[in-house]
Amino acid sequence: MDWPCPVAIPAQNLSNPERLTRHWTAASLLPMKTFGLPMLMTCLVLAWPVWADVSAVGRLENTSTNQTCTGTLVAPNVVLSAAHCAGALRDAPDTEAAQVVFRPGGLGGTVAFKVTNRVTHPFFAQPLAANGWKLRFDMALFALESDVPETLARPMPTGPEARLGETLFLVSWRARASAPPRQRACDVIDGISGLVTVACAVLGGESGAPLLRKTPSGLELVAVLSSRSQQRKQPVALASNVALRLGPLLDALRSADGS
Repeated sequence: MDWPCPVAIPAQNLSNPERLTRHWTAASLLPMKTFGLPMLMTCLVLAWPVWADVSAVGRLENTSTNQTCTGTLVAPNVVLSAAHCAGALRDAPDTEAAQVVFRPGGLGGTVAFKVTNRVTHPFFAQPLAANGWKLRFDMALFALESDVPETLARPMPTGPEARLGETLFLVSWRARASAPPRQRACDVIDGISGLVTVACAVLGGESGAPLLRKTPSGLELVAVLSSRSQQRKQPVALASNVALRLGPLLDALRSADGS
């Protein structure tokens, strides 16, 4: 079941009880009156750290087809997303006119940076591999034409692999949705071996979204959203761990760029 917390809560709503109630009621899956104060306070505490620093999370767009995925800035000019997004974002009636851009979350995604190159994990492209195995490597890097200024977004650091039972935070830009990005807490549950399975429902445009961990020093990137599934008739999301796979991908991208 999707986490019942609202999406990111604007700062002005936190200091205004009337606005806070209205924002909660509009964004929650269930009416406000069904939750008691302890549940409300728990959700606010969980949601706050994610709202505070997610400017690195933005939207990858194809300007010709309006296809979108979510991506995370992992270096000043490099965005991490799902490998299956690389193909979806490239498809266009006129490939010469097609332009893929990344809009970081800073300033509400209004500033765009052109994508000039991309590298997908080689294991994802194996034609005879089982789908469940390929999803472990559903990861790609997109190189930008220029660095994203730190005043707009700072690259997200990475952390260790997801642990069963911990709570991670999913930050995503849904297709055709306006800013701010959707944010919610997702518990890591037992699922397919080699994948991160979380108890959250996901929709179009959220592919490539990061699962983040709260630490004393800030947020860290743990996994990349790949697909949606069901477990015991409940919606779940499947993601790929970043820790072991990001380094080799960065090396491959640098080689492709000749740097």
